[in-house]
Amino acid sequence: MISQLMDCKKIASESSKCKAYRSEAEDCICEKESVSKYSPCAVQDNEDLIRQIYSPIHVDEDGRLKPLAFEDASNRGMSVNKKNYISKEELEGKISKKLKIDENRGKKRSCKGVAIAKCSEIRGLKQKEKDSETRLFCIYDTATDKDKSHADICQAISGRKAGSKARYELRKVFSEFPFDLKKLFDKDSKK
Repeated sequence: MISQLMDCKKIASESSKCKAYRSEAEDCICEKESVSKYSPCAVQDNEDLIRQIYSPIHVDEDGRLKPLAFEDASNRGMSVNKKNYISKEELEGKISKKLKIDENRGKKRSCKGVAIAKCSEIRGLKQKEKDSETRLFCIYDTATDKDKSHADICQAISGRKAGSKARYELRKVFSEFPFDLKKLFDKDSKK
């Protein structure tokens, strides 16, 4: 068991959790075990991670993902859902709820679908230095009592320029264009 486990769980509840993980729990140590009492397990390398994509903030005029879709990874945590732990209907419900909250705040948005990436590919993103490599992102299971599929992707390196470059690399790992939920979940039923 990780000796910092209690600290890891405490950090998971902070509003600027990614900054805290970078400074207090280096080398992605907290992703080795669950940081949420609601989680079925820590995020596994073979898991598909789903990012909800909203217009106009996450897509450009051609429908491609913008860097802003990945900005939350630098500070508060970029929310994703572990595909094995969420159904199409549950995800649709979350999207409807988010759109309603945004509408109540005066923000006119629409959901353009989801972007998807393999956890191992995100964990494989590294910053190469002379004789070493540093992971760019850590992935923490931050499930809640209402969402056991929730996880956060956090940028593991500091610095504005380095962070921007890292998020650009993260963008390349995710699908270039949002997927329709029906396609994403129906492809599993045809296996």
